[in-house]
Amino acid sequence: MKNLLFTFLFLLVFTFSKGQVVDMQTGTARPVSSASPLDKLYILGAKGEKIIVSDAQGKEYFYSSAKPIVPFIVSGALGKHQVSSLDKQGKKTPLFAFEVKAQTQIDDGGYYKKMFEMFRKGLDSEVGSVSWNGKVYNYFVPWTLDHCHTMKGLKYFSGVGHEFIDLMREVQREDGMIYSFVQYMSNPDYFYTRDKKSGYTKKIGDRYFVRQPTENHPEYIYVNTVYMCWKSGGDKAWLEKTLPSAMKAMDYIYKDPARFSQRFQLLKRVYTIDSWDFAVEDEYMPDIGLTNTMIIDPEKSKFGIFFGDNTGYIAACYELAEMLEYVGQTAEAQKFKERGKIFKERLDKLSWNGKFYTHFIDEDSTVKRNLGVDERSQIAQSNAYSLNRPLSKEQSKAIIETYLNLKNHLPQGSPAEWYAIYPPFERGFDLHGAKWQYMNGGVGGHVAGELARGAFENGYESYGADILNRLFELGKKYDNKIYFAYTGAIFPPPPPPNYKPLNLNSLANMDFWVNEKQEENTWMLGKRIGDDLRELPTGEQTLANIKFNIIDPAKNNRKAVLAVGKENNLPSSIEIPVNEHAACVYFLHTSSKPASENIVGGISFVYEDGSRKYQYLVMGKHLTYWWFSELQNDYAGIAWYGKNLVSEGVGLSWCALDNPEPNKKIAKIVLHAPETKGIYTVLGITLADKPHYVPVKAPSFGGPDNWAAATAMAGLIEGLAGVKDVPNACAFHEVRLAPRWNETLSDSVNACVHYPASNGYIAYTYLHKKAQKKLIVHIAGSSEKIHCHFLLPKGVSKAQTVLVNGKVQSFSTSQVEQSIYVDFTLQGNEAKIVEISY
Repeated sequence: MKNLLFTFLFLLVFTFSKGQVVDMQTGTARPVSSASPLDKLYILGAKGEKIIVSDAQGKEYFYSSAKPIVPFIVSGALGKHQVSSLDKQGKKTPLFAFEVKAQTQIDDGGYYKKMFEMFRKGLDSEVGSVSWNGKVYNYFVPWTLDHCHTMKGLKYFSGVGHEFIDLMREVQREDGMIYSFVQYMSNPDYFYTRDKKSGYTKKIGDRYFVRQPTENHPEYIYVNTVYMCWKSGGDKAWLEKTLPSAMKAMDYIYKDPARFSQRFQLLKRVYTIDSWDFAVEDEYMPDIGLTNTMIIDPEKSKFGIFFGDNTGYIAACYELAEMLEYVGQTAEAQKFKERGKIFKERLDKLSWNGKFYTHFIDEDSTVKRNLGVDERSQIAQSNAYSLNRPLSKEQSKAIIETYLNLKNHLPQGSPAEWYAIYPPFERGFDLHGAKWQYMNGGVGGHVAGELARGAFENGYESYGADILNRLFELGKKYDNKIYFAYTGAIFPPPPPPNYKPLNLNSLANMDFWVNEKQEENTWMLGKRIGDDLRELPTGEQTLANIKFNIIDPAKNNRKAVLAVGKENNLPSSIEIPVNEHAACVYFLHTSSKPASENIVGGISFVYEDGSRKYQYLVMGKHLTYWWFSELQNDYAGIAWYGKNLVSEGVGLSWCALDNPEPNKKIAKIVLHAPETKGIYTVLGITLADKPHYVPVKAPSFGGPDNWAAATAMAGLIEGLAGVKDVPNACAFHEVRLAPRWNETLSDSVNACVHYPASNGYIAYTYLHKKAQKKLIVHIAGSSEKIHCHFLLPKGVSKAQTVLVNGKVQSFSTSQVEQSIYVDFTLQGNEAKIVEISY
């Protein structure tokens, strides 16, 4: 990097007051257009006594005597900067202006630059807009919860996060309720039907708005998002307009009997996994309507205390108080501070177990859940999120130590310790989350950044960096992106099943050849000689690792295929005796092209007790056409591919059908013809004593991936790069700067953190000269005050000196766990060069 990471521009000012940039190597000149913070510019040939440079707010950040060459470093508020001269009488003469622009970036020339780029690429996957009553509103995700958490990263790249809040403010229910999402699907009738009695889905204007009945977070999440909008945007008028709705949202819990526990005096909900919107399906679930796991009844449902709703609400109380103080409403601010304090005391007494918060505590003490796990041992992801909420230092330390302990005791194949919940539930959530997937024991890409950010803030800097590094490595391993969730444990594949091919000789009714002089039973009843499967091997064959017994038509009266159809004298069904138990049944088959709907036939499992299960066969899912065959999914694929005298490509599909009733003996299997014109053919059927094994994929499923990228980006920017607003300040007017790069291998870093909503920013270059035992940091920004909190290298107990622009700076030393920080405050908007010797 050039000259301590600076980009050099050479600004040339002639007596006729025209600014230019000159290439000092070629001597050519060009007009000045724009610059970036920390660019070093040279003013050449300016007349007058003094030279002044002012930022876009008119604040002077550079002042010098006029010289043939006057260097300065760009700083101050973004926008148009003015270079002026002063004569002996103090008269100011504008010379020229140039534009200063900034964008968020982190660049160490290597590892963390690539990490930043991966996180940044993942931020926009769900970004969009919705039109409501003739106005367009942008969103990051059209859900209140997801939009909030995604804004944690996107506020550094986009200034439209407030628009979704504007929409939700406009449709807020009179009692203060906030909707979970705005209609973004074409047909919302499921939600409207589901919520007819409760009213949680409502058409307002020209769109539906939905409150997921099980959720008890939209109100505090709304306040969290208002807080981020204010912090990043600094718009006081907007804040004053929005605060009444925020206070009303926070009071909603007292107005809905399904939201507040009279017994515990805390927020309540039905039993879900962390803050998700699907409830446990067990003996305590009432039958109250459409999709019982997604709805509630204030009288019949069993409620309890989920701690995450409450730590989130407590955080929102303090955030709301801070915003109210900012606009001068001190009495209201005090009310919410006191509420946050009281709720915290109640929650700690009920849910804190000394190591972390207990996931869920039922209101009704007679309820005894049978979910196959010791619920008291489960650590839920909101513990990681709570690290960035108002916890005591002791609580934060205990939670981090719990995760560190889990990191050292992971189940087989686990990618990390950032679980949605661990250990997972054995039962109760099969409908929405199989074990080790998504919220039931999945590892959260969306959790990692929150845990990292909490680790950085609480003296576990090396652990915070380690989390980000491992998340980045996961991203590189799987599609160069961060997934919302990963499979929480991957075990070795089971031994292969025992296969038992069925003997179909007596039931076969078709050849798989088309021969000369053959007038009946030809393959697919074809007439074109050689357009067949004549290259197909016969006898016992292993195709796609499955054993099949393929009949040799030459040895079975030219009959080797079971064919069903409703025309051409084919049977409409064929019954195959089985009289065996089987966990899975494999089919070697194909069909003619379907006439419509892609249904090519069906298969029935008939059991010895007379019951039966039917499976439609779908082209493109269970099998494919026999010419130019292509098919690949977890339960079907191409078993054999060859050619014939007519086509260069013909093939057969395999398909696995797991037995729907594996404990019952299969009496027979029935092949059914398609209802429309067509032929379904089977060339082999094999029983297996194990269900079909599908290799587990590391990426899981679930929420939006840009949520995961956003919390990761927040961990990188606020934790590792160490840039964030201080309390009671916004738009980077007053900043805490705490770079922690000496916990990494990067000794030289360029960082710029920018709020597009307000154009507030801070930029710095970080250089660690280990041989000289020095940290050198160049800083520019729109801030009037920067609170420096610089981490010293491990093993260093104190700094020797701190210089700011060559002058001695007073400082203090603080300790967070075993980490030592140097603390001092910088004033003014001019560029600073900080040099710390240790």
